[in-house]
Amino acid sequence: MKHKPQTLTLSLSLCVVAISAVAAAVSTFGPSAFGQNQDPPQKAAPSQKKSDLAAADVFSRVAEKLDGVESLSCEIYQTVMLSGQRFHAIGRYIHATGNRMRLEYRIVPIRALKASDSNALALDSEPEAPPTDSVMGSLQQICDGSVLWSLWANGDQKQLTRRNIREIVDAVGELPNYSEAQSLQALGVGGLQTLIAQLQVGMEFGTVMEQQSGNQRLLVLSGRWSAQARKEYFGLADNPAAVLPEYIPDYVRIYVDADALLPRRIEYLKKHPDPEQKQIRPAVVLDFRRIEINSTISEDTFQFKLPDGEPISEVDLTAQVIESIKQIAAQDAPPETQTPETTTEQKDETPARSE
Repeated sequence: MKHKPQTLTLSLSLCVVAISAVAAAVSTFGPSAFGQNQDPPQKAAPSQKKSDLAAADVFSRVAEKLDGVESLSCEIYQTVMLSGQRFHAIGRYIHATGNRMRLEYRIVPIRALKASDSNALALDSEPEAPPTDSVMGSLQQICDGSVLWSLWANGDQKQLTRRNIREIVDAVGELPNYSEAQSLQALGVGGLQTLIAQLQVGMEFGTVMEQQSGNQRLLVLSGRWSAQARKEYFGLADNPAAVLPEYIPDYVRIYVDADALLPRRIEYLKKHPDPEQKQIRPAVVLDFRRIEINSTISEDTFQFKLPDGEPISEVDLTAQVIESIKQIAAQDAPPETQTPETTTEQKDETPARSE
């Protein structure tokens, strides 16, 4: 997108939500293996043919399309399937120039997987209807271009935080090895362009395939984490055969509308824990439905307001974020650019960065 008046740079906002949901499911239900639960039946793979485009071509065209829009809005359906359990969230995402963003999620209670769940995740199926009285939690993130507010609700528990974007960018702007792009990424302010760009950087993609879904022609990109991503994102050894923890997907599959050049679905895939089982299944599915570009969006959309009659204490995380970014920058700095105060011993004591 055109990012005015300041440059909106890379963020892992949606990706982090997805992977965090997997980790949450593990911590709730324990690290039981897939094989210890009844799996939904696997449907036959849809017919595909090789595309004339390379993965880099697709990423370039999607980025160009997203970079040319003034606003984008869509419905988001997120499904996590792990340890025989299903976690589902339904939301809406709105993004506009000037670093303005609104993300709202309603979280459906976790339940056991059903055989019918695989049918519900078919590309050409209608998304699950929004819940009415079965919501167990919610997430609201709103950014007006200057301040990012995050409101989490889980039953009677609520947490409200704020981060001043301009203060953070200004405070870390003089760091020799840390850019404004990286500071905004750390804030989680971004859009579909950001998510796609991060996947392109962090993964290695093979042959692009074409697939028909209803009246949509889809480009299908499949990739796996690069060695650098495995090390930097997850702190894993250089051995590409090393088994990833249950809550970290092994692969990603991206479906792109070939005509609109907009992402339709992102699947984070997991290998079966038994290496003898040549099975790969979705662990996290992010569906983007009813995408609208360049529609008129009210300025009120990006103004955060507390729920009526619910005073909630606000926690300002601006200073904490600035300090965290400075620590990360010190970790990543080459020896000749480290300040005298940042010794090797101090660097080793700093917790490793995790995404």
